[in-house]
Amino acid sequence: MSQHTGRIQGPHTAVFLLTVGMIMSGTIGYFVVESGAPPAVVVFWRCVIGATGLFAVIAVRANTRSELRQAVTSRVGLSVAASGAFLVLNWILIFNAYDYLSIGVATVIFHVEPFILIALGALFLQERLSRRTLGWAGLGFVGIVLVAKPWTAGGENMGNLLLGVVLTLVAATLYAASIVVVRRQQALAHGAPGPLVIITIQLIAGAVITSPSLALFPRQITGAGWAHLFVLGLVNTALMYLIIYAAYPRLGTATIGVLAFVYPAAAVVVDLIAYGTIVTISQLMGFAAIAGAGIGQVVTAQRANSPQETASRSTPLVIERRETR
Repeated sequence: MSQHTGRIQGPHTAVFLLTVGMIMSGTIGYFVVESGAPPAVVVFWRCVIGATGLFAVIAVRANTRSELRQAVTSRVGLSVAASGAFLVLNWILIFNAYDYLSIGVATVIFHVEPFILIALGALFLQERLSRRTLGWAGLGFVGIVLVAKPWTAGGENMGNLLLGVVLTLVAATLYAASIVVVRRQQALAHGAPGPLVIITIQLIAGAVITSPSLALFPRQITGAGWAHLFVLGLVNTALMYLIIYAAYPRLGTATIGVLAFVYPAAAVVVDLIAYGTIVTISQLMGFAAIAGAGIGQVVTAQRANSPQETASRSTPLVIERRETR
């Protein structure tokens, strides 16, 4: 099935689009907080509004309509919907974390997610863990400590800090789990649908899962709150995913991995501009450690998958890897 959501010209355009997409991602926390709605309600409306926007795009694409119809009427759709459950639970937890951590700090900590994904891949997809990967992961978690600064908190503040960090790390784990579910589906003979269909099904599943929140949290949303929710759904979900998935096919893994860190950087800047949250020297060092670990892992993985490295691996090892899937 097609993995492309659109055609763009050249890698420079793709870099620009992905950078814009990451900056948009960095503003999500602001719209969540300013909506004034409970996190589960925010997620429900994000799913509904985002899915509506994506349906409008799918409606004018015959191939994508057919792909969506085929997915939702098969077991593939159930798998993707399950990944959507993990995705929206991740959103609920990270949005709750904003009550205990600043948007910038929570977003930076969240970006140890690639290492959680690697760990889940080793557990469920039989992917190998190298010593270098473990080293980069260690550096990333040192970054978490520097960003969280637990030595500056005490008593109730320490409890809030730890709760915020735990919520963020569990959210990152759920996000990684959503990716693992899709990757397992892609490893099967009939594969998985394209990214546009995947995110649409995930949003539909998310809307169903979070719909009880409307009864559980019957809080009145203000006009300004609705404006922020509509921007979150249409711009920071539907349009953002269209931009990101249009850029991905034109870029290498290393470029994508490096540009991913525009997201937390943008969140830190938004946090500073909107709420005056000052970043300390230790937090800057922590952000650098997390970003360096993530970029280092991407470069290491790319070298490991280079033709020279691949050719140097023994044939029995490759056969064993295939048999364990």
